[in-house]
Amino acid sequence: MQRAGYWIVIGLWLAACGKEESAPPPLTAPSTAETEPLFPVENMMRGAQLYQEQCAQCHGPEAQGHPDWENPAIVAAPPLNGTGNAWKKKKSELIAIIRNGASRNGMPVMPAWKGRLTEQDMEDIVIWFQALWPPEVYDDWREANAAPVAPQGLSALAGLAR
Repeated sequence: MQRAGYWIVIGLWLAACGKEESAPPPLTAPSTAETEPLFPVENMMRGAQLYQEQCAQCHGPEAQGHPDWENPAIVAAPPLNGTGNAWKKKKSELIAIIRNGASRNGMPVMPAWKGRLTEQDMEDIVIWFQALWPPEVYDDWREANAAPVAPQGLSALAGLAR
């Protein structure tokens, strides 16, 4: 019995030695999309600091919003972390809300930050809370906000009309 086990081990060892290894995949440079961060780190860090100083009191330190934000009977700040409706707005709309404030039924529910924050400050705050969005939410937002591409034939015709 011991001799049979010996021959099985030898047979397995020989089979393993004769097996050809597949060549490793060729090395390629990562694409630009894989190497460039989605959000500039410096802007994101500035945005995080500004958010904590200016926005966290209402929207929460993790941009989680007030628990009753969906209740129309009360004024409560919505989440900005991708779990609310912020991702349904264009970036320009998000910045406009920060700049001009927001109202519901003619009553102000968020102060205007124009004159207190610069345009770059507002942009950095949006960059920070967008970095909190789950990848699938951010991907959906990017897809919805992608610039439409004109059909090739139409762009050629537009040049002729000039």
